[in-house]
Amino acid sequence: MALAVVTGASSGIGLELAKQFGEHGYDLVVAADDEDIHAAAKDLSRLGVDVRPVQVDLRNADGVETLYRRATDTGRPIDAVALNAGTATGDSFVDSDLEANLSIVDLNVRSTVHLAKLILSDMVRRDEGKVLFTSSIVAAMPGPYQSVYNASKSFIQSFVEALQDELRESAVIVTSLMPGLTHTNFLRRSGQADNTRLGRTPLKDDPAKVAKQGFDALIGSRRKVAAE
Repeated sequence: MALAVVTGASSGIGLELAKQFGEHGYDLVVAADDEDIHAAAKDLSRLGVDVRPVQVDLRNADGVETLYRRATDTGRPIDAVALNAGTATGDSFVDSDLEANLSIVDLNVRSTVHLAKLILSDMVRRDEGKVLFTSSIVAAMPGPYQSVYNASKSFIQSFVEALQDELRESAVIVTSLMPGLTHTNFLRRSGQADNTRLGRTPLKDDPAKVAKQGFDALIGSRRKVAAE
């Protein structure tokens, strides 16, 4: 049975991506920084697959290394990974806290590059594997009051497209999932749920639908999908 790793999997798009993998017969290693990952893993195990929760903070290198070690300590290869963990703030750059800004960079950018380096290196050696990056439709636009977040997604999208070119002779698949505003806990966790224009926007995408579009794009070897 194949093995998939999903980050940011305690809720929202990450949890729905894990469900997609589980429903298609993948055993799972699911990660998040909150204790809800254990309840999510219990729920996912009802799909009849093996699920290993890892509660870890990917903002630091030790957290990334811990997740990679836990995902590979049985000797099984990682067949697919969804690099989905992310965070944001909703303040102006000048008024926002520097540590909050750098936290976005650490999670959205640094941890993604670090984990991708570890997992993609293994996949390229085997000449097989699938990697789904959660980018965003905002990757192509500046984001007033979300300046660091939008910039982080621009980085991810550029990174994905470069990897796709570098791996064009490889059997490893790299796909970008580009969701819009989605009905998840993301806005609440980033402090944008109630007092921001984004938080008050009534039309938000269904995370289950977004996840299915991302999963189908990955399995279908598509380069990117803008979720609708």
